[in-house]
Amino acid sequence: MNKLIITVIMLLFSLSLIGYNPDTTAIEPGIEGYVVGKADDQILVVSSVPKDYSSTGGVKEFYNAIWFSNAPKDISIGQKVQVWYDMVLESYPGKSKAKQVSVVPSSQPEHANLTEPEVIRKALTSQGLSSAEVPVIKTVNYIAEKDIWIVHIKQGEAELNVQIIDEKQNSE
Repeated sequence: MNKLIITVIMLLFSLSLIGYNPDTTAIEPGIEGYVVGKADDQILVVSSVPKDYSSTGGVKEFYNAIWFSNAPKDISIGQKVQVWYDMVLESYPGKSKAKQVSVVPSSQPEHANLTEPEVIRKALTSQGLSSAEVPVIKTVNYIAEKDIWIVHIKQGEAELNVQIIDEKQNSE
């Protein structure tokens, strides 16, 4: 009996040393960003927060972008999501298989008719955007006094502010 107790204690001690955590929700997602593309069971997620690799010879403003397979069908372009994954193919955008996808709830400003995902979808179809480059949604702001949204998008070196009037179309 003593041998069994000692074995269990040693096992628990060993697991605590290697950082075992049965609660997988405590692990941070690999990326948080906006869904800017969708095809079949794949979604393209682009981070809005840049990483600075200039100290190692890389770019000062890098936005992570990954195409994820195995994505839930109900995820829409414009939604902000968190994605957990193991590995990513090093291309740009990268490619990976989603282990878990969680939608980050967005709040709708008071008196606004559109939601943030609806505004982003409209902005991504606006003139001036290239289909050859990955769009980065840097900011989305509702200006109540003017009843408009401003979506700041970066593509490559170009940056533009897309203005969306806050009104629903009949087809929406």
